[in-house]
Amino acid sequence: MTELNKIPGVTDSFIYSKGGQLLVPQLQYKDERIEHFGKEVALCSAILEKMRQEVDYIELIYEDRYLIVQVSANFFILVLCEDTADTTLIKLTLNVISDDAKSDKDIQKSLRKSAAKVDLLAKAQEESELQDFFKKLKITS
Repeated sequence: MTELNKIPGVTDSFIYSKGGQLLVPQLQYKDERIEHFGKEVALCSAILEKMRQEVDYIELIYEDRYLIVQVSANFFILVLCEDTADTTLIKLTLNVISDDAKSDKDIQKSLRKSAAKVDLLAKAQEESELQDFFKKLKITS
């Protein structure tokens, strides 16, 4: 992750389980924003899987920052960056990090320990503001 964070414009990077639990880095404090990013991306990924849309990357654009996410089978890597960052270089670096994470014993151990698979779609459908969204997409858990 150090190589990724050295790219100009990259603010931070994280590895999450597919359920949205933060795996790397281990924070010494609770950060609501970082937890929120993980849950939002996990939900986006679950929706795309349910729609049978395979994606390698998800890019979310906010007012002053980008979130670039590489999606793998059981985890995803999220990069927070400025809009001036070199996204091509970020994606190339993500490929290398993703390959390394797949063989990293500590990450794989954390993935096995992470909470049992949460049905993110079922949980999200309980939220009133998302119910219309799911109906329009014809998504059921």
